[in-house]
Amino acid sequence: MNIFYNIKLGINDMLHNIGRTLITMIGIILGVMSVIVVLALVEGGRQQSIKFMEERGGALKLSIEREWSFDLDKREQFYNNRLSLEEARTLQRYFPEIKNFSPVVSRSVRLKYGGDQFYSRLRGVLPAYQAVEDFHVETGRFITDFDVEEANKVVVLGTAAKERLFGVRKALGEHVIINNNSFQVVGIMEKKELYMGAWGHNVLGWMNRRVMVPLSTMVKKLYYNEQVHSIDFTVGSMEEVEPMQKEIGHFLRALRDGKQIFEVEANSDRIRQIGAASNKMQFIVLLVGGISLIVGGIVIANISLAAIKERLREIGVRMAVGARRRDILVQFLIQTILISIVGGVIGMILGISLLDVISRFLNSPTAASVQMVGIALVLSAGIGIFSGIFPAINASRSDPVEILRYE
Repeated sequence: MNIFYNIKLGINDMLHNIGRTLITMIGIILGVMSVIVVLALVEGGRQQSIKFMEERGGALKLSIEREWSFDLDKREQFYNNRLSLEEARTLQRYFPEIKNFSPVVSRSVRLKYGGDQFYSRLRGVLPAYQAVEDFHVETGRFITDFDVEEANKVVVLGTAAKERLFGVRKALGEHVIINNNSFQVVGIMEKKELYMGAWGHNVLGWMNRRVMVPLSTMVKKLYYNEQVHSIDFTVGSMEEVEPMQKEIGHFLRALRDGKQIFEVEANSDRIRQIGAASNKMQFIVLLVGGISLIVGGIVIANISLAAIKERLREIGVRMAVGARRRDILVQFLIQTILISIVGGVIGMILGISLLDVISRFLNSPTAASVQMVGIALVLSAGIGIFSGIFPAINASRSDPVEILRYE
């Protein structure tokens, strides 16, 4: 029998029994709708996390920091196991393919301007700091090579530091006091914003508190200590990330007689970890959603069995005039699949239409994708087959003589 004829029969039956059809679909609609919403929340969180890493320099950025698994009882490890500025320069010479090389020396300080003060983490940096952090000056200028060569007493403020010390007043050209030294403000950084979480927290707000001075000024005129707290740099392509990570790791171990004092972290590794965590979360969502859809499928199966009993005369007449058991099985299986797919499409539409409302209510990003549509349709069709196969087999095994005699 033509499959299109069975589809037509299924559509007619759905339209003639619209109340029963809607009751049958409701489990599928709610199940698919919840799966779409939760998948969109997971995807939105994944995209936000990746955006966070991109705002911190992107996938080509690597960082050298101290390994934190040292013995806390050995206090000298806390203070002495850092790279010196000379070792950082040796590293740069040894790996000329490194781009945007940016060692950082940092200290906690208090900045003062008039009667106002601001506590921050002061960073001694090079001009490449802007590029490697993807953090740029919005007003004025950044630290230059000339500032580094001359160890100039100039400072660049993050927006939080500027607002705390100067409010709405002009900051460029003014002088702030750092450790009893007067520094001229030459630049104000751009404001970093990325809101995540139910409370709309700006996860990049700490970057706005940063205060930068030339690296040479930091080590020659403020603290007289050339221990580097971290080194950030970039490479030219993704293909260079892993080899560079390994080679620099070997180099750093050689500097410390084979000891694992430092670690080389790559943003690309964190991005991959975010993707892996997102995939696991999506699997859990699909597992839980699948269980709820199976419950909806059981409802479809029960209602289909009841409907078959109501249509025994129709089945008997069709089989008496030549319909095969396979034709009856296909007819009722197609009808349950149709109900499931239509319910899945309705649930998908409702889920997508609710994303904006849910995003505002939870203050959390959502992101729909073509993949979600495919998942919804596949789940719906699968539930239709699962829930319809037993009622369809039961209908196809009916004896037309017994049915017509009963009727």
